[in-house]
Amino acid sequence: MDRNRKILLSILALLVLAVVLAIIDISLTMQSPSRRVRSISSSSIAPGVGVVRISGPIEFAGPADNPFMPRQGAESVLKRLDELMADSRIKAIVVRINSPGGTVAATQEIFQKLMKARKGNMVLVASMGDVAASGGYYAASACGFIMANPGTLTGSIGVIAVSPNLKGLFEKLGIRMTVIKSGRYKDLLSSFRDLGEDERLLLQQMIDSTYKRFLKDVSLGRNVPISDIEPVADGRVMTGEAALGAKLIDGIGGFEEALEKARKMAKLPDDAPVYDDVRSPIEQLFMSVDGAIGRRPALHDMVPLPKHHLLEYRFLP
Repeated sequence: MDRNRKILLSILALLVLAVVLAIIDISLTMQSPSRRVRSISSSSIAPGVGVVRISGPIEFAGPADNPFMPRQGAESVLKRLDELMADSRIKAIVVRINSPGGTVAATQEIFQKLMKARKGNMVLVASMGDVAASGGYYAASACGFIMANPGTLTGSIGVIAVSPNLKGLFEKLGIRMTVIKSGRYKDLLSSFRDLGEDERLLLQQMIDSTYKRFLKDVSLGRNVPISDIEPVADGRVMTGEAALGAKLIDGIGGFEEALEKARKMAKLPDDAPVYDDVRSPIEQLFMSVDGAIGRRPALHDMVPLPKHHLLEYRFLP
């Protein structure tokens, strides 16, 4: 059997399995009164703790590459928060963060949504995973209590704009770009020419303004003066232990400890249920397959081409 035939049979087998799981999932959905919030403990209608996960880059997602995959990005986080805030069972929310940050607007929207929940007397506890830096920390700062593992990478408070200068490479290859624009700054941060001093000044003004918003919001969320944040708000990344010493977080612990803290702050019993965003069988299947197969590296993974986003709250090691 040749290789192409094996691949075709594997795809057909996968599709058959997907259909079977979809039928099972639909059957379970019809039997369940509500799938908006599911419990990772037991089926319960008791007051408990909801979980929202911020994973990967924080940005508004474009069209999904895989139509069977659940939608990712800031939209899914905002939707999940709306669901939890509307559910009468949810008395506290643990925001599990494993993100290096992302775009300015998406990060700000998540922060604002969390602050709205907090102003509505919702208990919010941030739980940091491997990394919760820059925009990841920005989102965490909206929570009333922040918990990180000792080795969590966090901090990186700052704004960055990155664009490679490929002018020398293009000259060597004999490539010339023709640009027709409506204004002098329309091709700002173009990779095909040097950056002018007036352009650099304009970008710096934008970065400074966005940075001030970062500091202001962290100050608001943490309820501390901006002067207390500025000494470590120079873009430096730090461990959870160092962040505790710098008073950027409130405690050391993992996800379970964050759940315990949320229950305590919300005055819930120790066995109060946890309502997590559990994936359906069909979603789990395609997520597993996508992770196992992986994807071919795109050109922008190998060559530092211009970013789509001008300014970002992102940790870029």
